[in-house]
Amino acid sequence: MNNDVVSIGANCVVRIRNRFFLLVEIEVEDIDLEEIIFIRISEREFRTLIRAGVQRCTIAERIPRNNAEFNCVLIEDGQAFLVFDVENNQDEAVLVRISVTRAEELIRNGAMRCTVINRRRN
Repeated sequence: MNNDVVSIGANCVVRIRNRFFLLVEIEVEDIDLEEIIFIRISEREFRTLIRAGVQRCTIAERIPRNNAEFNCVLIEDGQAFLVFDVENNQDEAVLVRISVTRAEELIRNGAMRCTVINRRRN
């Protein structure tokens, strides 16, 4: 019996200006839940994760064409992105640059704003 009800899909790190994030997609097949969460991390943690093999998130100027599912809108430090889950050979998150004005308009019209949390430090 497979007990992996909850799994991690796309995951990567991204730098937006001088802020660093770990992006994680949480997938729950039984209830058709796919949620992308951004976790604020330090620059040191960012570099450690890259050395450990975590990929950098793809930042694009255009919406991906194939197998791209819109997830949320991220507004951070004066920059805005549409966030897509792209499932080709592997699960990948793609951030597409848009204007803050357009991002705010999309959120007003019902697009989900990305969840951003601060990493708890011990």
